Amino acid sequence: MRKSVRRVGLRAAGARWLGLGSGGSKAAGVRTVALVGGLAVVVLSSTVMAYGNQPDSRPLDVLGYALLVATAAGLAWLPGRPVVALVVTMAAAGACFALGYAYAFWPVPALVAMFAAIAAGRRSAGWTGAALLVAVPAIATAAHPGLDRVVGVVIWALLVLVVAQPAEVSRARRAYVAEVERRAAEAERTREEEALRRAQEERLRVARELHDVTSHTVSVIALHAAVAAEAVERAGGPPEASAALQVIRASSRQALAEMKGVLGVLRPGSRRPPPGTAQLPALAETAGLPVDLAVSGSPRPLPPAVDLAVYRVVQEALTNTMRHAAATHATVTLTYDEAAVTVRVDDDGAGSRAPRGHGLTGMAERVAAAGGRLTTGDGPTGGFRVDAWLPA
Repeated sequence: MRKSVRRVGLRAAGARWLGLGSGGSKAAGVRTVALVGGLAVVVLSSTVMAYGNQPDSRPLDVLGYALLVATAAGLAWLPGRPVVALVVTMAAAGACFALGYAYAFWPVPALVAMFAAIAAGRRSAGWTGAALLVAVPAIATAAHPGLDRVVGVVIWALLVLVVAQPAEVSRARRAYVAEVERRAAEAERTREEEALRRAQEERLRVARELHDVTSHTVSVIALHAAVAAEAVERAGGPPEASAALQVIRASSRQALAEMKGVLGVLRPGSRRPPPGTAQLPALAETAGLPVDLAVSGSPRPLPPAVDLAVYRVVQEALTNTMRHAAATHATVTLTYDEAAVTVRVDDDGAGSRAPRGHGLTGMAERVAAAGGRLTTGDGPTGGFRVDAWLPA
């Protein structure tokens, strides 16, 4: 098993070195230059030395040297166009064979190109090249038969098959790896789609719960508050009770409106925008205590996250003021600067001595998520101050 893995690893490494694997273009270029230069030296030197042992062969001339260089130079197309490299190297090697130059290593570049073509998935071209590499010397041997020639052709055919077989293994391995990567990507995409589907189902379930339970309860509160307010007015009850009931009614309606916005966010296809600075006047009117709203600077559209954060800061600050501070008045100041917006809420209540609950923590988290900062504490003239700076 280890030997098999080692052989596959060596074949894969060979394919990568030939420019068939992944890697930077610069590294592939260096490998190609090294391959072409090394084989050119091997082809030229082996042919020069072989001429001494083959006196009947054609002496090397300018054409011979050019063809020998072409057999190696054809591998320059190997990284991107292995079929072109195979055609060039085979044509140069065939010319060397036909012209009768000394037998040497000049078919080796054609074997390399054949390996690269098959390993790259160009099986038809690669095996056609292999057949031609065997057929050319076989035809020449048939024309001039001889035992030495026949033995040479058989050995050459076996050598071509020995080179082609690991090329097929490399091609199969590359196809297997590509299929595994495709299936992994498909599985990842399926998991993401399943997660999105489950998240959407959960959002729809929460939306149904809000609509069926909470919205109904708030609607009942608004309805009974309206009935109670009318009953108090008819009975001539205290105006404070009537005013409180009107505030409850208005706040309930506002809660219903905001809940519809939340349901629109949870349900797909919603077009209802979230609340922002444009709804601050309505928020001040339904706060349950007198609120003065002041705006300075040049009002302009804010980023959606900042616009929503401003509204939520004012909403939470006024809610804390009404519930905990025992205040009788509050002031909301919205200041537009060149690159930021500042919202400040002051009241005349008990200041930091009053309990505030967890609203300030959520307020600080919302402001930080929008890229701003929040400061809270006693106001300069008493009461409590909430000051938020937000980038605009």
